[in-house]
Amino acid sequence: MARHDQKGKIKNLLDLEAQSGPIVTITIPLNPKEDDTRLDQIQTDSLVKSAKDAFQKAYKPELWNAYDFQIKNYLKGLKPNASIANGVVLYVTNDSLVAFNLNYTPQPEFSLSDKLPVLPIVKQLEFTPNFDMLFLQRDSYKLYSVKNLDITDPDNVPADPFDSDKTETNTIKDPKTNGPEWDTHEYFEQVDKYVQKRYSDVDHNPLVLVANAEDAGMFKKASHNPYLVTDKSVEIDAAVKNAGENVAEIAQQIHDQFVKVGEEATKETYSKMLGAKKASADFDDIKAATLEDRVANLLIAENAYVESKDNGENVDVTSNGARPANQLNDLALTVLGLDGDVTVLPAADMPDNANVAAIYRW
Repeated sequence: MARHDQKGKIKNLLDLEAQSGPIVTITIPLNPKEDDTRLDQIQTDSLVKSAKDAFQKAYKPELWNAYDFQIKNYLKGLKPNASIANGVVLYVTNDSLVAFNLNYTPQPEFSLSDKLPVLPIVKQLEFTPNFDMLFLQRDSYKLYSVKNLDITDPDNVPADPFDSDKTETNTIKDPKTNGPEWDTHEYFEQVDKYVQKRYSDVDHNPLVLVANAEDAGMFKKASHNPYLVTDKSVEIDAAVKNAGENVAEIAQQIHDQFVKVGEEATKETYSKMLGAKKASADFDDIKAATLEDRVANLLIAENAYVESKDNGENVDVTSNGARPANQLNDLALTVLGLDGDVTVLPAADMPDNANVAAIYRW
C-alpha cells in the first residue's frame, strides 16, 4: 500500500469530523481461539456498554440510539474469514461506521472525541501493503491474496496457465502431463505470464514468492513480472506442499517483513536528514514547522501522549476517564491535511527516545 493510499484512506475518514456529534472510537483485540469472527463477544458487549454509559453522561442520552444502530448493524454483518488481523478499530458517528483491521493487538478501549483519533489507523496503514503470495513448485502453483489483512483464495482451483492463452497452448507442451519431459524454466515462464496477466496487471499488488531456494532462484530468472518482489520471499518446502494449512502463518511472515523494512527505511532516512539538518526531535521546533508546512514525515512513538494546551477546551472521554486531547493526534491531523506523512514507531526506535520527531521538507 503506497503512502498516497494511506493518506487517501485517512482523508476520507476526516469527513467523519464534519458529521454532527462526537466520533466514538472502539478498539477491540481479536481472539485467535474463536472459530468464527475471532471477536470476543463478551468483551465487545462490555466495551460497547461502557461507551454507551460514558456517551449518555456527556451528551443527550437519546443521541446514542443512532450510534447503537450503526454498531449493531456492523456486528450483525460480520462473517467468518481467514485473516492475520490482531484487532479491529471502529470509527462510529450518528450516521456511519468505518472499520479497519489492525495488524497489532490493541488495548480494548473506547473514546469519545470531536476530532478523529487518527494514530491507531496510521499505525495500521503505514507499512502494510496488500500483497499476493505465489506458492510454487515445479509442477504446481497456488496464489493467495492478502487485502486489508484478510486472506482470500482468488481461484478455488488454480486455472491452468496453458489453457489461458490458446497461442501458448499450441506452442508449448503442458508440463503437468509430460512427466520426465517437463521443462522447469518454460513452466515457470508460463506461470509467470499467467499470474501477471490475471492478477498483477489488474490489482498492482506486490507478488511475494513462497518456494524452496532453488526454485525461487529459477523463477526469478524466468519472471518478467514487474510486481514480483525480489527482496522478500519465504523459503520453506512445507509451506508449498501444505499451502492451505499454513497460509496464515506465511502471510504473517511476509507482513512482518514489509513492516520491518518500512521501519528501518524510516530510521535510515531520519538519520540521513538529521545530518543534513533537515530533521529534529525538538517538540517546539516540530510544532512550528508543522504550521509552516515544512514536515515531510512526522514520527510518533507508540502510545505516546502529550497533553493538549488549549485550556481544557478539547477533551477526550476514554475508557480510563476524561483527559485533555492528545496534542500529537492534532499534529498528525495537521500534517496529513498538508499532504505530509505520519509514521508510528516502537518507542525504542524513536530518535533520542523522544515522543515525536520529524523529517522536514526543507
